[in-house]
Amino acid sequence: MNDTANNVIDTRLQEALSQYFNGVTLRETIGDCAVLTGIRKQNGAPVDIYTPSFAVAGDDTACTGIGKEFERFGKLTTSRLQSTERLLASRAFRKTPALALLSCPVPVFDDAFDTRSAEARLQIFDEILDGLAALHSAAIVHGNLNPDAVRRESADGALRLCDFTFSGGRTTRVTRLPPAYQSRHVINNSQMRMVDDIYAAGMIGYRILLGPHGAEKVLTGVAEAQDNERIVTAILGEETAAPIAEELFREGHPSGEQISRLLARMTGRLANAAPYSSAEAALKAFRSVVANPSVGIGGGEPSRTSTSPSPDIAMASAMMPQSGGDGVSRTTAIALFGGFLISTAAAVYYFVENNATNDTLMLAMLSRAALQSELRDNEARIGAIKSAAEALIGADRLVTEARLRGGDRASGASVESLTSAETAHKAAETAFAGDDTDAVMGSAEIAVKDAKGAIAAIEAAIAAARQAEDAAITAEEAARLAGGEGLESYAEASARAAKAVTAQDGGEMEIAAGHWTGAAEGFGAVLAQLQSAAIEAQRAARAAKSAAEAESGSAGYVLALGLERRAEAAFTAGSFADASKLFKAAERAFATAKTSDAAPSTGAPDAALREVSLGDSAERLAEAVALCRNQAPIPASSCPPARPADEAARIATVAPFDLDRTEVSAADFARFVADTAYVTEAEQGGRIVALTSSGEARFIDGGFSWHAPGGKNTTYETTPGLPVTNVSMKDAAAYCAWASGRLPSEAEWEFAARGGADVAFPFGPWSADAIVWRGASDPAMRLPQPVLTAGHGNQAGFIGLSGNAREWVLAEDGAVLKGGSWNSANPADLRISARLAVPENAPGVDFGFRCARDLEAWK
Repeated sequence: MNDTANNVIDTRLQEALSQYFNGVTLRETIGDCAVLTGIRKQNGAPVDIYTPSFAVAGDDTACTGIGKEFERFGKLTTSRLQSTERLLASRAFRKTPALALLSCPVPVFDDAFDTRSAEARLQIFDEILDGLAALHSAAIVHGNLNPDAVRRESADGALRLCDFTFSGGRTTRVTRLPPAYQSRHVINNSQMRMVDDIYAAGMIGYRILLGPHGAEKVLTGVAEAQDNERIVTAILGEETAAPIAEELFREGHPSGEQISRLLARMTGRLANAAPYSSAEAALKAFRSVVANPSVGIGGGEPSRTSTSPSPDIAMASAMMPQSGGDGVSRTTAIALFGGFLISTAAAVYYFVENNATNDTLMLAMLSRAALQSELRDNEARIGAIKSAAEALIGADRLVTEARLRGGDRASGASVESLTSAETAHKAAETAFAGDDTDAVMGSAEIAVKDAKGAIAAIEAAIAAARQAEDAAITAEEAARLAGGEGLESYAEASARAAKAVTAQDGGEMEIAAGHWTGAAEGFGAVLAQLQSAAIEAQRAARAAKSAAEAESGSAGYVLALGLERRAEAAFTAGSFADASKLFKAAERAFATAKTSDAAPSTGAPDAALREVSLGDSAERLAEAVALCRNQAPIPASSCPPARPADEAARIATVAPFDLDRTEVSAADFARFVADTAYVTEAEQGGRIVALTSSGEARFIDGGFSWHAPGGKNTTYETTPGLPVTNVSMKDAAAYCAWASGRLPSEAEWEFAARGGADVAFPFGPWSADAIVWRGASDPAMRLPQPVLTAGHGNQAGFIGLSGNAREWVLAEDGAVLKGGSWNSANPADLRISARLAVPENAPGVDFGFRCARDLEAWK
């Protein structure tokens, strides 16, 4: 899978995602994040998946940093935000952290939205600010806040904010934010900040109150939708005046003036007022003006006349329980009547209306004193009600938080505490309705205490689940490394881990911790079982070795020592299943070792070192350059102007040796793996090298290995006679040691390729149809061929030394590939003297080998 920069998405990521999602495809790349899409298996919901792109997937430090950034999403518990999937940081994800975010397919701003009441629409605005505040509290900028991002997962579900932009803290361009919701700053540099999120939320507020094109109208002064160019011009030009309350609420609203000022401040249109620093500040201001229409925005409190009640009386009146159809409650009536009589004008009015005498005036004064006393008592009562209301609100907030954070299922302790808190909270509400302030305070105190206990229990359960998960992941990795994946007990432990994931996704943290602990114990048992078996095999191999000491000079004994060394290395690394196989193979080799296996000494006189020529003369190197221009299936301009200096002629010496007549086949290598349980570097690293026609190396992911030569979903078994490929020099050397041989030196390889003749190619003069390469006239000869039919042999009987697969050799300057391959487009790269130096630990798509063996004398 390639991203938009034509980079390859890591195969481990694809395999891990396939456990959770169907139809995963790449959508785009943003900064250092690749954004993939898929369908969540659990509920069929479409998903956006944010993950480090290939550009950083090989950088463990960068991946770790991005993984920590992603973890912040896990702290967002408010229902106003889209749900987050579990951080997939186990198994194949260990070096490629990813976060899957659920999309929200149902739009909130549907056709029926604008028919709703003003209060219903303002509630939507409250929920938007609430979700944005939660994001900002986690230091996350939404980046794409607009009406299309305000959605639900189902028609009757909670409102969610979707389509975050994210790139692990790196620079990320805003990609989906419509211009009408962009600030001047975003249009200039495409980088969102929190204040720009608030600006976008303010424009959504205008859309909520003014209709589908409310934001555009505020910007351009025209109700109809405008083209983006006109909108951008309006934003960058002189700011338009903010709509007034009458425009926002045509039927009027008690808080209309304050809401118009709030939206103006959010969008930078309120004079002498700085923008809100966070969504939390905007949310508090919005809720304040809705609950208390007299509260101002950014310019202090509005003036009050002498007839206005005090703030405390106004607040108490708003919070007091209302009576039925008989009017206001008794307490409120006393407060209002007392305030009326306090004024001198009211007392005079009372006197004139009743044509009072001096006695009547005295009665009025006494009544005034009595009412003042009752008013003082009532003020105390109002203070008590205010304190009770504040206590009830505080308890409600904590109980709600505990409920939203999953206190009803996180653990037994959290359920018990939350149940008690909800009972106490309900009792406080009942007491408040009955004006029993003392009971309110007592019940609210209990509710707060128990809600805090529930939250603490939730956090403890989450911490315990995560700790148990980490232990299970560690145990699983150890068991998998040990080779336990095929055991029934490993499958049972994996099933427990799957149950833990399900419970954890459902918020049942205590149950999840139990499953994780059980999984860890199961994986630990697998590890112990395999380790015990390896120890037994080790003892048996050592016993066989001790019994075979008399045969220490035999080839079988030497092979057994090599197997034992590899077994000890596997045991030390924790690969106990591999160690067991290698120890058993060593035991068999020690048991069958015979001194007669050693090569007999023939006493042949021809055992002297031989001087051989490597490389080519300057004349032949010039011919090689011309050959590319005249015979290569690539443009002449792509041919190099000269051959590398290390192909120049030079002298070397070789001792008696023999070389395999063909390249090692995939079937040969399969027997080696079956006998030794060897794991190649391509299988360990998940990545191989592909060489272009110019020799440039490119890395490829996709499941390529010796047994899957064409990548995922391919197998060597369909064509076992082809040369084994996707192997490193280390892999090749391991095979040759198992086969009682070694890798040839470069001098030996060239000596065998020339076959005693002074030729540029093993088969003689150049012939495009003599070998397997990209320029062959027969299309079949442009692809790998079986090792026994890989083109023309040389006069010494060696087949496939040029073309088919590149071959590993040991050179004086390190690891070198010789002979070119089916992928070679320059015929000069197929010459005997051509060479390509590469890292010895790099398996390649066309890298193969053949083995050499020492002889006591020349054949």
